[in-house]
Amino acid sequence: MLKIHNLSRVTIIYLLFFSCSSPEKIDTSNSKLIAINLEDANPEEFDSIFSTEELISIRGSEDIPIKQIKRILAIQNNYWLLTSNRIILLDANGVILDSISGQGDGPGEFQSVDDIRWNADSNFIEVLDKNNGKLLRFNSKGEFQNEWNNPYLYLATSFMPKGDDYFIYGGLFFNGDGDRAVLVSGKTGEKKNGFSKIGNERSYLSVLNNDTFYTKDEEIEFFYSDNDTLYTLSEYGSNAKYIMDFGKFQTPKEFFDRDFENIMDFRNQAAANDYASVFSIQPTDKYIFIFVIKGSNFYTSIVDRATNKVRIVKGWANQYGKDFSDLSSFFIYTPIGSDSKFLYFAVDPYSIKSRIDKLDGHPLLPEFLNNNPNVNRIYQEFDRYENPYILKIRINDFK
Repeated sequence: MLKIHNLSRVTIIYLLFFSCSSPEKIDTSNSKLIAINLEDANPEEFDSIFSTEELISIRGSEDIPIKQIKRILAIQNNYWLLTSNRIILLDANGVILDSISGQGDGPGEFQSVDDIRWNADSNFIEVLDKNNGKLLRFNSKGEFQNEWNNPYLYLATSFMPKGDDYFIYGGLFFNGDGDRAVLVSGKTGEKKNGFSKIGNERSYLSVLNNDTFYTKDEEIEFFYSDNDTLYTLSEYGSNAKYIMDFGKFQTPKEFFDRDFENIMDFRNQAAANDYASVFSIQPTDKYIFIFVIKGSNFYTSIVDRATNKVRIVKGWANQYGKDFSDLSSFFIYTPIGSDSKFLYFAVDPYSIKSRIDKLDGHPLLPEFLNNNPNVNRIYQEFDRYENPYILKIRINDFK
């Protein structure tokens, strides 16, 4: 049975213990503690949690090898994709309208593409090039307009425009004056504020996020990997909006102050202590999708913003048994973005094909493929289409 928890109380108790963030002063007066009890997690059917809107192939990309989709932006009935080395503009059916691959240092050229946002003030699509330390600006047709250079964009991985200013995230390795994220004036280029001080984890926690901001009700929400708190940011500071409580599996703040050799040493020791942490977050207006990692296990948690109820899933079940369960995991393994209603994931057809090949000869395979059209489509199209698919899904309402 699906476990659903309700914890509507507002709390500020034990914030320093629960939060993996820095010791900076953070407003906790309206924080919500979200209890995620991993012991209640069970395998669930994928379709009981999500409804698939579309499985989109990138039509016209047969001669464009795409190894990775970093981010997606859905805007004005089109999709903008950031891949490893190019910007791709798709129509609503997945047909390529434009492919931008201008490698270089000049105006309109880029060395990397790392995050993409819609700037409602300028009506431009803005793309982060962290290697050149700039934002490239395009109109809705994909035509280059201008660019904005700023030293805080070097090595940054995510950003969010807000009026004339920009929130910029760079994790542990960019020049944020000791902060993971900064607020920079779009007019003067100067830093106006900093958020989430970096501690000893700079020496080992090499986790980069290409999507750390979300806008809801005019608020800028901020989150990043291995942190148990979702914040709201403003010119004046940060507020802890949601604090994820894993109970006895909570990673204590003191654990991050240790001297780990590298990220693998950190992960291994966390697993040895049975600690859990948030691996990634994708919000929508109604829900928050959370990947939780504990040891070698991933858990899917869904938080209902209105009620604070939580769904917790460990693995995916179906009527065909364990041999087929991994196939559902491949569909939501790589989140690439979200908007007010939908989550977006990149689906690797090689993973699907490899798994199906291992099931060749299984007596239930024909029936499974017949009843799982998205899996069957990827498998049948593999010989003529090998680039990633885009899965667009909606989180089902809680019962």
